[in-house]
Amino acid sequence: MDLAFSFGGPNKGAFAETNQWFADEITRRLGGAIKITMHWGGTLIAQPDTLSGVGKGVAAIGSAMGSPSQPYWTTLALSGAGKDGWALMNATREMVNTNAAILGEFAAANVVPTIGYFPGTPIMVLKKELKTLDDIKGLRIRVGTADEGAAMGMMGMEPVQVAITDVYESIDKGVIDGCLITVAWADTLKLGEVAKYWYQFGNNMLGGAVTNVINADVWAEFTPETQDTIKQLSVEYTDKYAKTVFDQEAKVIDQVKAALGVQLLAVPADIDAAYRTAITKAHEDWFNKNAAEGKDVRQVWDEYQKLVEKYQAIVAEKGYPWAPK
Repeated sequence: MDLAFSFGGPNKGAFAETNQWFADEITRRLGGAIKITMHWGGTLIAQPDTLSGVGKGVAAIGSAMGSPSQPYWTTLALSGAGKDGWALMNATREMVNTNAAILGEFAAANVVPTIGYFPGTPIMVLKKELKTLDDIKGLRIRVGTADEGAAMGMMGMEPVQVAITDVYESIDKGVIDGCLITVAWADTLKLGEVAKYWYQFGNNMLGGAVTNVINADVWAEFTPETQDTIKQLSVEYTDKYAKTVFDQEAKVIDQVKAALGVQLLAVPADIDAAYRTAITKAHEDWFNKNAAEGKDVRQVWDEYQKLVEKYQAIVAEKGYPWAPK
């Protein structure tokens, strides 16, 4: 059986590398019974259309992301979900495979979900040093998600929309004061050249409404052995991807510190506390908006948070699965 895998991004980076491994391992573990061809850069299906495209059979597999039309699944993409990427990946994997409301959205799209996800460690990259909450007032910050933008606005900053490819020039020319972005993207865009202060919040990681989906009709044709193999690989994917991201981020931080004088800092305590208050309010707004439409996304968030706490407790007690014992 030959299957097409649609991937919206380029064939580089941790996410692409791990998806190639996922495809290759399916072929290897099934003795060549299934062969998967990767189609990179949205050449088969444009990234925003991946969910519907896979459901219609344009590709058998694809890396899809949620949208407001899947509010239960999209709730997993809210910011401030936890403090550990591996825990978030495991929690999102469990949620997309077990939560009835989310599974209903996938069934409506005629797809079957697999892996969990997190985009990497988020940081706030700035040209100026922060010492107190007053220092953030009026800062123009490029944000990536609606709830981040709402939270930053509540804190006294001015959230702005700037194309990610224009962030470097916008910071350099003073059009914006900084941005919320992942470590990997900060490195790719060479932001350490124009903004030396990289700040981490205490608990602002996010998982993500992203998973590899398989056309439901194709899934039904798989043998139970094939389905079990893919389910097991979806668990192993978490460890491989998380370790790759963590290793790459550590290397980036070391390089930008040494070469560019970048400082990786924790945000001052009063700013962190203000962020927690603001992001919680942004979450409430999302819950209430959907409740008014008869959709109880709060129950998804509550269940998700319990899973995040479970996996963060595992990390605290046992460390990561790949760590030396």
